[in-house]
Amino acid sequence: MKKIKHIILFPLFFISIIVNAQINYPKTPIEKVINTYHGIEISDNYQWLEDTQSTKVKNWIKLQNKVSEKYLNNLTKSTRSRWMMDKLFYYEMNTDSLEGNFIKNKKIYFKIMYPSINSTPAIYYSKGNYRGYEKLISPNSISKKDQIIFSFLKPSKNGRFLAYQYSRNGSDWKEIKIVQIKNRHYFKETLKNTISSEIYWFGQGFFYKKYPNDTTQEAKNKRKFPQIMYHKLGTKQIQDKLIFDVKKENETLRIYGMSRQNLFVVKKEDTSNQKFSYFYLEPNKGLEFKPMFENITYDINIVDFKLDTIIALTKIKNKKYLISFPIQNPKKWKILTPSYTGAVFTDYELTNTKIVTSFQTNNSSIISVSNYNGKVLGEINTPKGMSVSKLVYSKNLNKFFFRLSSYTIPPVLCLLNFDNYTFRYLGRTEVGFDPEKYKFKSVKFSSHDGTEVPLFIVYKDSLKRNKKTPFLLNTYGGYGVIAKPTFNPGVIFFIENGGAFAYVHVRGGGEYGDKWSKAGKKLNKKNSILDFKKAAEYLINEGYTKPKKIAAIGSSHGGLIVAAAVINEPQLFGAAVIDVGVLDMLRFEKSEVGSTYTNISEFGSIKNETEFKNLLSYSPYQNVDYSVNYPSMLIMTGSDDTRVPPYHSFKFAAQLQHNPSQKAPILLWSQDKTGHYGANEFNAKIKEFATIYNFLFQELKNNN
Repeated sequence: MKKIKHIILFPLFFISIIVNAQINYPKTPIEKVINTYHGIEISDNYQWLEDTQSTKVKNWIKLQNKVSEKYLNNLTKSTRSRWMMDKLFYYEMNTDSLEGNFIKNKKIYFKIMYPSINSTPAIYYSKGNYRGYEKLISPNSISKKDQIIFSFLKPSKNGRFLAYQYSRNGSDWKEIKIVQIKNRHYFKETLKNTISSEIYWFGQGFFYKKYPNDTTQEAKNKRKFPQIMYHKLGTKQIQDKLIFDVKKENETLRIYGMSRQNLFVVKKEDTSNQKFSYFYLEPNKGLEFKPMFENITYDINIVDFKLDTIIALTKIKNKKYLISFPIQNPKKWKILTPSYTGAVFTDYELTNTKIVTSFQTNNSSIISVSNYNGKVLGEINTPKGMSVSKLVYSKNLNKFFFRLSSYTIPPVLCLLNFDNYTFRYLGRTEVGFDPEKYKFKSVKFSSHDGTEVPLFIVYKDSLKRNKKTPFLLNTYGGYGVIAKPTFNPGVIFFIENGGAFAYVHVRGGGEYGDKWSKAGKKLNKKNSILDFKKAAEYLINEGYTKPKKIAAIGSSHGGLIVAAAVINEPQLFGAAVIDVGVLDMLRFEKSEVGSTYTNISEFGSIKNETEFKNLLSYSPYQNVDYSVNYPSMLIMTGSDDTRVPPYHSFKFAAQLQHNPSQKAPILLWSQDKTGHYGANEFNAKIKEFATIYNFLFQELKNNN
């Protein structure tokens, strides 16, 4: 029997703290719970906050919001942050739409956009052109109680019907409804228990993926046992036909459908041994799904089917390629796209005769054009500091578009010329600042183990080494996600007020391939945290800024990295915003998403002793030191976040607020009827951004 160790992480007393004679935090009762992991007892004083639907917790949240909003509103009133954010956000109401679905012959365009600044987006459509959009579906037509967020549109091949998917209050769980366009006939059925946007029309209905109709919280939390269903228009969901299911909880399903409805493929993955099986249906040859591959050890994603040839996306020696193979001879592969040293594959789009792919480098993007024999026909390099965020081929117009984005310029639509492989801008969005004055710097610094880590810096005019520049430091760095420059009005606000911005590509992200991603997973997760900390030290050592003049900000996985770095090295930072962060690593696995294969493979499991000890070593909630005055923090979450439950933020805030050494403000802001992506209404988004970046800037000013 193992010897029981007892770790007291939190003092067992209750205290209400007044900070700077400004903040009187709500009383937070301590209700001690002991959890035992591998013979180690962990004391948790705020586990009761995990019951987010209880009246007790809801009342506590109301009091926390009241305190936080008073403090934050006082900051905002003293600045022009809301006025400036209004100007910077205007582009989003008028941006070029690449979200339209082009219906051959019928020329019907669909678009999700804001009808007004005080509403959530609605669905619009237009016949024959991009102008003259008519409202098709309003969020209020579905519910006046919940905030309805449209997430995906899937028109039928003939353009007669539209399947539209939406969530309630930002939850990951979604519903599907259908409308007949011509007569505005809204079908009565609602398809529930869906998450992904796998909707593929076939005949008088469509295939889609759902989860079992088990209403118990324990079953729903697992997101296990997916089912591929076929829904026939005008029938109830209970009548849908089961096409595929799984028998083991570690098996997943995905369905692919080609736009011409000439091929459907189901992929089954066994996450316990990383084996994949593929089954295909050719509609003109019956309704039976036939095996394509069974129990293979490499993953492929089917993207198109032409003349009995499948086009798929896969990895070869840890690099992504588009490949082709005959459906009757699936082992006969042909590589269709190139690879580039120092660049990662990010997107693709197919035309009738060409394949267009995009790649991301340290400083910009590469667009490559190939034919279906794999020959490269032309290449384009985008301007420094800009990245390709979307590729779209319009069959109706026979033109190829792509969108460029940057930290300092709103997304701009471009037209690609296949004759000479050049591009031109189709219009720029007017902004309330001069982007020509903005400059970029790409550098590398040495991390704790000697690894060279990239850092991308944005500033205005010049960057002086006088240790006076306030810096905004950001990262994401998880799940192999490729971070690309994206316009952020908050960054512009920060820079226009005399600051600078830096994005650190910590290990764990996908910007530099699989090896870089794996160097920040599981037992290597602390590399990501230490990379972020070392980025702050680099900015200080280079003389750009000084301790307490750095504001850290991160969302979701980035929220974990920021929180862990601030807890680990609080003296480096002057303020932090931690948005929907994973903050209690020992309890994450108990949640709906935390127990999925995706997250277990990213962080490890508390069921494994070595992985548990690693999680405990950096988990922000468990590592708060009651002898330290931590920097000012704004801890944000959404009441309906099913991806990272809001109790992570609740518990972390409660723990910090009860720190007897804490003098700087610790604010918890939980937004009602929002999920993992924050505010939904346009005005609410502006308020959210103004609040976040004004808080960071003002707290740094207080450190002068």
